[in-house]
Amino acid sequence: MIQIRQWHERLQVWQSAPKNRVILTVLFVLCSLASFGPLCWSSYKYAELCSKISAVLSEANIEERNQVAMQLMERGTVTVEGVEIGGPRVQVVADQMFARGGLIFDLDFTSSFIASSVSPGWAPANIIERPFLVAGIAFVAMSLAVLAVWLGNAIALVTLILLTGGLMGIFWSTSQLDLVLATAGTGFLIFIFLLLSRIAQSLLASPNQICAIASGLLLEAMRQRISIGFIGALLVVLPLIPISIDNRDPLRYQIQTFISRGSGLVFLVAACLTLFLSCSTVAFEIRDRQIWNILTKPVSRFQYLFGKLVGISVLNGIILIVGGFAIFVYVQLINTRAPVDNQDAAAVRNQVLVAREVALPKYEFIDQVKLREIVDGTIQNDSILRSEIADGIKSEVEVIRQIRIQKTAEFMSAQRLIDGGASRVFHFSGLEEARRASAQPVLRYCFHTGRDSSHELYPVLLQFGGLPPVQVNYVPVLSNVVPIPVKAINEDGTLDVTIINGGITRDGQFYPTEGSFNFDADGLEVLHRVGGFEANLFRAILIDWAKLIFIAALGVSSASIMSFPVAVLISCTIFVVGSMSTYLAISLENYYITNDANFFVQSMQYTIRFIVEVVWWILSPYSSSGSSTELVQGRLISWRSVFGSVAQVGVCWSMLVFTLALLAFRKKEIAIYSGGDA
Repeated sequence: MIQIRQWHERLQVWQSAPKNRVILTVLFVLCSLASFGPLCWSSYKYAELCSKISAVLSEANIEERNQVAMQLMERGTVTVEGVEIGGPRVQVVADQMFARGGLIFDLDFTSSFIASSVSPGWAPANIIERPFLVAGIAFVAMSLAVLAVWLGNAIALVTLILLTGGLMGIFWSTSQLDLVLATAGTGFLIFIFLLLSRIAQSLLASPNQICAIASGLLLEAMRQRISIGFIGALLVVLPLIPISIDNRDPLRYQIQTFISRGSGLVFLVAACLTLFLSCSTVAFEIRDRQIWNILTKPVSRFQYLFGKLVGISVLNGIILIVGGFAIFVYVQLINTRAPVDNQDAAAVRNQVLVAREVALPKYEFIDQVKLREIVDGTIQNDSILRSEIADGIKSEVEVIRQIRIQKTAEFMSAQRLIDGGASRVFHFSGLEEARRASAQPVLRYCFHTGRDSSHELYPVLLQFGGLPPVQVNYVPVLSNVVPIPVKAINEDGTLDVTIINGGITRDGQFYPTEGSFNFDADGLEVLHRVGGFEANLFRAILIDWAKLIFIAALGVSSASIMSFPVAVLISCTIFVVGSMSTYLAISLENYYITNDANFFVQSMQYTIRFIVEVVWWILSPYSSSGSSTELVQGRLISWRSVFGSVAQVGVCWSMLVFTLALLAFRKKEIAIYSGGDA
């Protein structure tokens, strides 16, 4: 062990020489070019081939039965510059490639699918079809290697490559290809984490007191077992998640499952690490009297606490960058798996790996004068209710409020109810960008009818604008989507969707269904693409970082005035309650006051409701600015929501908690609370 340490120290000294760094830089650049050069060239040739195939397929028309279409149907091939490309694999699904008009449904996907029959087996088709992405990956990998050399991490990089390569060789020899990929991912993530940590320490290498405290916290995090445990678990478990996902499921579900599990794991690990590290770093330094050596130097208490907050925030930023990069890479790798069919592949491109805006139908709101008349009439027609109000059993104000809520809910719900054989028109607006976008917008619906049994099937007719109605069969409670023809959207961005509760027989005759169906307020919506998955993921990371900054401020502030166990308890409680505020809102909707109870019981119920409402009002922005759900469903995380979360949760809340703790910490006698169990 001593000899290994001596060799390591010698290598560290050797790599610090400028001449040796130049040698290592040239070596790493040559290795990168040798590794990524063939991949970049294959990607360029593959993209060129896809473009040529797409040009040929643009002439295919199955209704006209021209030569290109018939060759594709009969042999599953396309002739490009005298060479036939394709085969039986393409012929099996050739009939699914054509739309109703006889043309190819999706030229880009179809051309890539046909070209994949001649793609190099060592390179996934979904990766090499994007040459700019491949070139970007090659450039980033080479830049990181060069950066590692000049930051003094060359030896660590070489050691990591040797260890990772050895494990990959073992798994390769036993034909465990999934573990080979997971091992490579773990090694790469460890390298990225170490490199980013070194960059952060270099940026914080300043004589400024706050930077010095923050840099010291990063070094402390690298030495603590609990920090290494959390970070190590993340870097090892995250690459193993794709192995646990059944590749027999539809591809869109596989990707959604990974995004949900991966993003949830990254945030959970970062949050738990933040809670314990932020509390321990301050509380233990006060307990062990280490803070005496710090505050006796020209370091104010504000600089001490703020430096701790900055250090934890930088560490969280590193974790989120590594986790976000891993999610992006593994999503691309999972996307190389075979889809169930063309619809599954289209769903991945147009519903999962996208950022879609949501448009809800416009509903009519009840007139306030009419509502007042309904409330007054309800009270006048209920003699028991009038007597309870007169006797003081019930408050007239509370009764009026409850009736208003009930009648308003009934009025809105009636607009979402369609009887058997009846129809209703729903008006959407703000779809100008959906009309111009290349991706087809979709209508998402989720209906409730009968017993809401998932074993039953009901017909419904959907008519978009003035186009002929389309019949779909829906299962109650389950969400589904149907594509919307772009030509149905008016030039002003409006769309009328007519829903008819019935079906059409084979003879073309309309028949009504038995019973009615309804849907929730968000059970009918139009989704259209406005961006890509990558930018959406970046915005989600910013929101998670804002949340972690607040958790760090909460932990540092609690530990500055309380002992470690109490600080952890308070911080964890606020974190859990904040994460559950969405469920608190649902509970408030279903919570009611027992009208026939005695005064003491009603007082307790009102008190409980008041406390829960206050807690929900304070902490609701924390959970309402969630990001995992939007990523999984391919919904847009707007910059407005990002700025709102950063401003409210990351800045305002953190400043408020930090300021209150600083005021108390300045009056705290450190010598009294040091050296004991406090």
